[in-house]
Amino acid sequence: MDLKLECCVGNYKEAKRANDLGAHRIELCDNLLEGGTTPSLGTISMAKEKLDSEIMVIIRPRGGDFNYNIDEFEIMKKDILHCKNIGVTGVVLGILNDDNEIDLERTRTLVDMAKPMEITFHMAFDDIKDKKKAIDQLVDLKIDRVLTKGGAENAIAGKECIKELIEYAENRIIIMPGGGVTKHNYEDLSKYTGAKELHGTKIL
Repeated sequence: MDLKLECCVGNYKEAKRANDLGAHRIELCDNLLEGGTTPSLGTISMAKEKLDSEIMVIIRPRGGDFNYNIDEFEIMKKDILHCKNIGVTGVVLGILNDDNEIDLERTRTLVDMAKPMEITFHMAFDDIKDKKKAIDQLVDLKIDRVLTKGGAENAIAGKECIKELIEYAENRIIIMPGGGVTKHNYEDLSKYTGAKELHGTKIL
């Protein structure tokens, strides 16, 4: 089975290393200790210019929760347009409302701005209680994939939930395990859950 390995990196140097090690795709971030925030425009541009791997840029103006104010939402839109203008593969985003459900209106706005780039809904998904309902909503929004640890501490602990979500998705959307996924365990996790794409900082 052909697996697609996405390496999560916290700066350009790590992105270059992942590229050289053969990452199929790179999630380009800053501030990984906060779960990842949007990297600088210079970092994004240099990665696009110098690297062969597909590049997904996280669109997250700060750490903390995923309920953003008006100014933060405008920042996200500006960052998406920059990524679109320079032609990176796609963006990684997630907005929740006060009830910790998907903010459908604002997510749709970002998706419409981002297309035809690929779009991943990030681990904000793990804060959502009704994950199957959320999958249906993300399919309707035409989002390409969901990054999740199955609502658990990491994807290994959440593998039962991930397996169930992959079966529920029925190839309508890609469910990509992340969190605690390494080069030592991704093959076993893939076999157990049926995941075709896997994500981690130590996956290579």
